[in-house]
Amino acid sequence: MAAVVCTSTSERVRRLQEEARTATLDAFLATSDESIAYLSGFRPLQLERLFAVAVPVDGPGAIVVPRLDLGQVADASPLLEPVSYEASSDGLAELAAALDGSLRVGVEEDHLVFGRSEALRDRGLELVAAGEIMARLRWRKDAGEIARVKAACELVERALVRMFDALRPGVVERDVNASVENWLREQGAAEAHPLILFGANAANPHGEPGPRELQSGDVVCADLSARLDGYWGDLTRCGTVGRASGWAIEAWELVREAQAAAIEACRAGVAAREVDAAQRALVESRPELGSCLHGAGHAIGLAIHEPPFLVPRTETPLEEGMIFTIEPGIYQAGTGGIRLEDDVVVRADGHEVLSSLPLELVEVGA
Repeated sequence: MAAVVCTSTSERVRRLQEEARTATLDAFLATSDESIAYLSGFRPLQLERLFAVAVPVDGPGAIVVPRLDLGQVADASPLLEPVSYEASSDGLAELAAALDGSLRVGVEEDHLVFGRSEALRDRGLELVAAGEIMARLRWRKDAGEIARVKAACELVERALVRMFDALRPGVVERDVNASVENWLREQGAAEAHPLILFGANAANPHGEPGPRELQSGDVVCADLSARLDGYWGDLTRCGTVGRASGWAIEAWELVREAQAAAIEACRAGVAAREVDAAQRALVESRPELGSCLHGAGHAIGLAIHEPPFLVPRTETPLEEGMIFTIEPGIYQAGTGGIRLEDDVVVRADGHEVLSSLPLELVEVGA
């Protein structure tokens, strides 16, 4: 298998042109934040305004932005002509002009707004669901992308250590989350999503941090993610306030074994569903400890959640350069939840864990 190398935005545009041509498309239209960033180096703030990268299979493409953002795309690939539109326009006429001569246009069907799809169809374009083309280009990371994910992981590791060191009974759940998010942003994170849950609230993997105070005997499940220099790191560690209960110890040891099994399965050529199966066989073997509520993890990069997803329905074989969160968990209603998460890159000869934070059930002073 060819070595993974750093790629320029121009090379990414050329690869997209090749893939679109193979799929018998006349052009490809990228509209998601992450795909626009991948192709141009510019990450838009998508509110009501249209942003898009239009790439015909022959000839130059275009990056379409509102006039107020034109100055931010000056450094985009020379294969993408900056095209701006005024506040009096919704940008669709300018986009259609950039696609002039194209009939079959591949789109990211999970991202293109329905109303815009209809407007482009009204202009005579045949829109083809082709999001997998873009996903396949993005999911195999080059050396520079892997380094950025690793740097984001290092920042999240520091935040986790800092957070656990400061925890004491009586602190408020939502205050702890706010403090961690603020610190991550102070360190340069463009986005940060802490999800630090106490006690019974941790039994809900996506619970909402609230006014609950940390109490002696609580389990703490701390899932922290941050986007640094365009790329995400996402890690989870757990702790207990005071000596861990029998349930916490057994649940943590089971999840640790499940994570190790899933990481070991994270190899080139293995179907994504098999990585999930490796952890699921262990977590579901102890129903008295709780429930297995989610898959083994998901790919990560420019987006915090991107395909392939490590769930039972995904047959996609893993490839060198893919990066996944490996995050098995077990959850017992009324008691809490235990989850362990690291970011793992698939290598030609195995895998590499990009995070280095020790796996331990942290004991917070009671």
